[in-house]
Amino acid sequence: MALKRPYAPSWVDRLIDWIEHLPIPVWAFYALLYIASVVGLHLASWLNGSLRESFSLVQLYNAIWLPLVFIVIHNTDHLANEAISKFAPAVPTRLAELEDLRYRIKVMPSGVVLALSLIAAVFLLAGAIADPALIFTGPPIGEIHPISWVLGIFVGITSYSMTPVMIYHAGRQLYLVTKAYSLVGKVNVFHQQPLYSFSGLTMRTAFFFLLMVYITYLGGFLYEASASESAINLVLSVVIVPLSIVIVTLPLWGIHLRLARAKQVALEESETKIEHVQKRIYAMVEKDRYTQSRELEAALSSLFKVRDRLKEIATWPWNPGTLRNFLSAVFLPLGLWAVQQVLARLF
Repeated sequence: MALKRPYAPSWVDRLIDWIEHLPIPVWAFYALLYIASVVGLHLASWLNGSLRESFSLVQLYNAIWLPLVFIVIHNTDHLANEAISKFAPAVPTRLAELEDLRYRIKVMPSGVVLALSLIAAVFLLAGAIADPALIFTGPPIGEIHPISWVLGIFVGITSYSMTPVMIYHAGRQLYLVTKAYSLVGKVNVFHQQPLYSFSGLTMRTAFFFLLMVYITYLGGFLYEASASESAINLVLSVVIVPLSIVIVTLPLWGIHLRLARAKQVALEESETKIEHVQKRIYAMVEKDRYTQSRELEAALSSLFKVRDRLKEIATWPWNPGTLRNFLSAVFLPLGLWAVQQVLARLF
């Protein structure tokens, strides 16, 4: 029986579905979208006379944002769908609820997304009309070519009005990860692999937010950043860096605590068995039954190995080395910002 949809998909989800059914690879579509954005921004600059060269590195940079916002949503949707499938063995008796969650984690409500994108677009349009320098460089407002208005406004608003949608999408997915973990019954510390499923999604989401910071800093190397832009870059680092750590850890916090408790229970059970065997060994020794005591010693050795194995079990649902690689990426924006400030002062 087909799953009943709890709500209609948003225009963003319908667009992504359309992209996936095109007769070309998904990456090719986004490459073409980037090229179209580059051409549109260059055409707007050429018509205004603000660009004399054939190509502008700044416009090549600005064109990144239009495809990127859709790539982020598209990629994390794909990752979330894979995570749900890998997670299924952890909740074998609740697959119907998991399928409902699959729809919700991939598809955003239409009304919310439409409202967010329209509100952001209205504010951006009002800002561009009040101060065209937000989008255009070169002539004053009265001399901007009509086609430049259309191209610049379309690319600018389409790119930046998607920012609140992207943030909403990320927050919604991460919240639904916690809902998925709430479906898990008894936690087995020896069978954690399905619980690792969502760690890739949280990591990827955090990396995308960090990527926004990296790209923002890249703009500072292509053109001279104003004092306000430098302040924004600093704020981005101060906000995004700790936020990325929260994105990675917070959705997994609940299952981490459950794994930690299960591990503690298993260790206590192991210690109890070790104590029991030790007492039996003492009793055998006192009765000079050394042959039986040696058999118990072998059992005790096995129990020690089990206890040592339990101590090594991680209680965060991600693979070893993942956190180290992530933290390396977390602090890269601060290093980039520092280098940018030093170069600005030197040159």
